[in-house]
Amino acid sequence: MALKDILVHVDSSNAGKTRLHLAADLAARHSARLTALYVREYSIDQLHRLRSAELGLASGKQTDALRRSIETELETDAHVLRSLLAHLQQDCAIDTEWRTVAGHASKAVPQHSRYADLTIVGQDPYEDTDLPDDYSFAETMIFTTGRPLLVIPAQSASDQTPATLGRSIAIAWNGSRPAARALSDALPLIEQADQTTLLVAQADQLTHPDRPAPASILDHVGRHTPHARYHALDTGGARVGDALQTAALEAGADLLVAGVYGRARLWEKMLGGVTRDLLTRMRMPLLLAY
Repeated sequence: MALKDILVHVDSSNAGKTRLHLAADLAARHSARLTALYVREYSIDQLHRLRSAELGLASGKQTDALRRSIETELETDAHVLRSLLAHLQQDCAIDTEWRTVAGHASKAVPQHSRYADLTIVGQDPYEDTDLPDDYSFAETMIFTTGRPLLVIPAQSASDQTPATLGRSIAIAWNGSRPAARALSDALPLIEQADQTTLLVAQADQLTHPDRPAPASILDHVGRHTPHARYHALDTGGARVGDALQTAALEAGADLLVAGVYGRARLWEKMLGGVTRDLLTRMRMPLLLAY
């Protein structure tokens, strides 16, 4: 399947603008339409100001004025992002669409993502009263979108801000169903990548009479790209999530593809350890599939 319809969730943060730049570059290389989705949702700071005014017994007139001021801030943010999208449309020669909706991003973005080939979101956690306090927006998306999901780390958490996405790809492979789903989701990217590295964790444990040899994955991926190579991953006692990202970065990858472990209905309690490590100790963009 070709990658022809990309959705990126944008916000007024620097990380949100970085996501838009990366998404535009990816759309240009795949001749895909890029849709930027902006959700008119109060930020933590804006909510704090509004609640402080209400708790401080501000008059109704003052509270209404504050609400109008916040709405103006949201309009300004939307205008800045829409202008950036217009510039990227010209610079990258891509087809774009701007969408703005009101509500909660955790509910709106999954709905829109189901009409796209790939959705790009940020890793930055933020508060949502509908979710457990220790869960991020990205973790919500994993179990609610049903579509390929690409997560960009906060710039403060990444080793470096990537200049591109998907030119050099690393794939975390262990022969499992989630790993196979993630690989399938990433095939359109792999076919256009300059290099693909298969990080095979615990290759000796994958050797089993009823399973293909671990190196068989190289043959399969090689049907989609001539630029695939095999790398047996030795964790060296480190956390698997850290070892995967270290190996991927050392291979020059700008994207790590990984399957997600967990149970959708109990994900707030049952998210797999490697998945949680990847998300909470994130150092590079991740394409995740459940």
